[in-house]
Amino acid sequence: MTSKIECEVEETPLGKFLTPPQQGYYIRVPKGLVDVITDTTNVSGVDPKGTSTIYRGYTIDDIGEHADFYEAAHLILYGHLPNESEYKEIKNKIDTYRGQIPEKIFDALKYVPATHPMYYAQVAVSMMGQYFAPEWKFERDLLYDHALRLIAAMPVFFAAGWHLSRDGQLYKPDPSLPHGKDSLRMILGRMPSDLEARAFESTLVLYMDHGFNASTFTVRVVASTLTDIYSAIAAGIGALKGPLHGGANEQAMAMFLDALAKAKAKGVPLDQYIEEYIKDKLAKKELIMGFGHRVYKVHDPRTDVAGKFVKQLKDGEMWLNVLKKSEEVMKKEKNLPANIDLYTGVLYYQLGIPIPMYTPIFAMGRIVGWSAHYIEQVGEGDTKKNKIMRPTEDYKGPVGLKYVPMSERK
Repeated sequence: MTSKIECEVEETPLGKFLTPPQQGYYIRVPKGLVDVITDTTNVSGVDPKGTSTIYRGYTIDDIGEHADFYEAAHLILYGHLPNESEYKEIKNKIDTYRGQIPEKIFDALKYVPATHPMYYAQVAVSMMGQYFAPEWKFERDLLYDHALRLIAAMPVFFAAGWHLSRDGQLYKPDPSLPHGKDSLRMILGRMPSDLEARAFESTLVLYMDHGFNASTFTVRVVASTLTDIYSAIAAGIGALKGPLHGGANEQAMAMFLDALAKAKAKGVPLDQYIEEYIKDKLAKKELIMGFGHRVYKVHDPRTDVAGKFVKQLKDGEMWLNVLKKSEEVMKKEKNLPANIDLYTGVLYYQLGIPIPMYTPIFAMGRIVGWSAHYIEQVGEGDTKKNKIMRPTEDYKGPVGLKYVPMSERK
């Protein structure tokens, strides 16, 4: 039995929002919460035209191209670009905290099996909470301080876990280096050039936040229970580990390397072969990673920023041609634009970063957004503004069953 009810319709730049009566009705929403508005946020969101993401009022491509890590982190966390004194303060804290990782966390990482790198940060973040927040308090200044500690520590955890489990080396942080450059140094095991460091840093900024994506929403759900930020971030890491969220750039680069091997076997350059390769995969109904996006239906502006750095790095002209030709084919055949993961996969490969570390790098940037959303969810410490997220299920299982002793069961 169905019946009609009147809903309030609000016209917004994003479209028509329906608001049903507040009491007496359940709201059935589509799986995946597609087109469902769950809450408001001041951190980031899609602009009215659906062509870019807004970081606290600025387009993501503007910030991605011009802001360094500290500026972008300050913007996402505090809501505005820093002045000179604010810049010095956030830089000093992040760089200092990067060098203050408890030694016992490094000891623990030595025993994490060499499996998926995302586990390293889950283990380390959970331990870090026990060191720095054994008794959690919702005080505004403490929230931001813990957030900065997490932001500073994330690349240290991933780099340490990766190397300790594979070559036994421990590349500890160097607080005298900029955050992006030091992060890349620890991953590569060598000092990167200024160009390499800036290219890498730009991707951290591009990945910093993206509305209520799966991992950010996970962080907010966990935060709504009023647990500590470390527990919420560990949950976010677990969500990002899933192949439907993180990992697309890894799969995109694996595809390009497969195409490269086949192009070499045919004796042709990759940029001349990639169209044939993609069309062959499409004919076999195989998924092409790095294309399509729930937000960017026409063009992902983050690819413009990443593309500028791809062009400047090793074999840049060739790789940029491969990317552009791949885009042309997918646009023509499937009407799908490339997304940022297609470009960062190539950029990280140019830098010599191991493919399994691509998703951890995603987390090194997204930790800023996760932290900002945690703080916003708990009302910057005013927890009266928080409400636990507890949806209602639509149970479809059996009813009326009665317990029977094991001896009587079939």
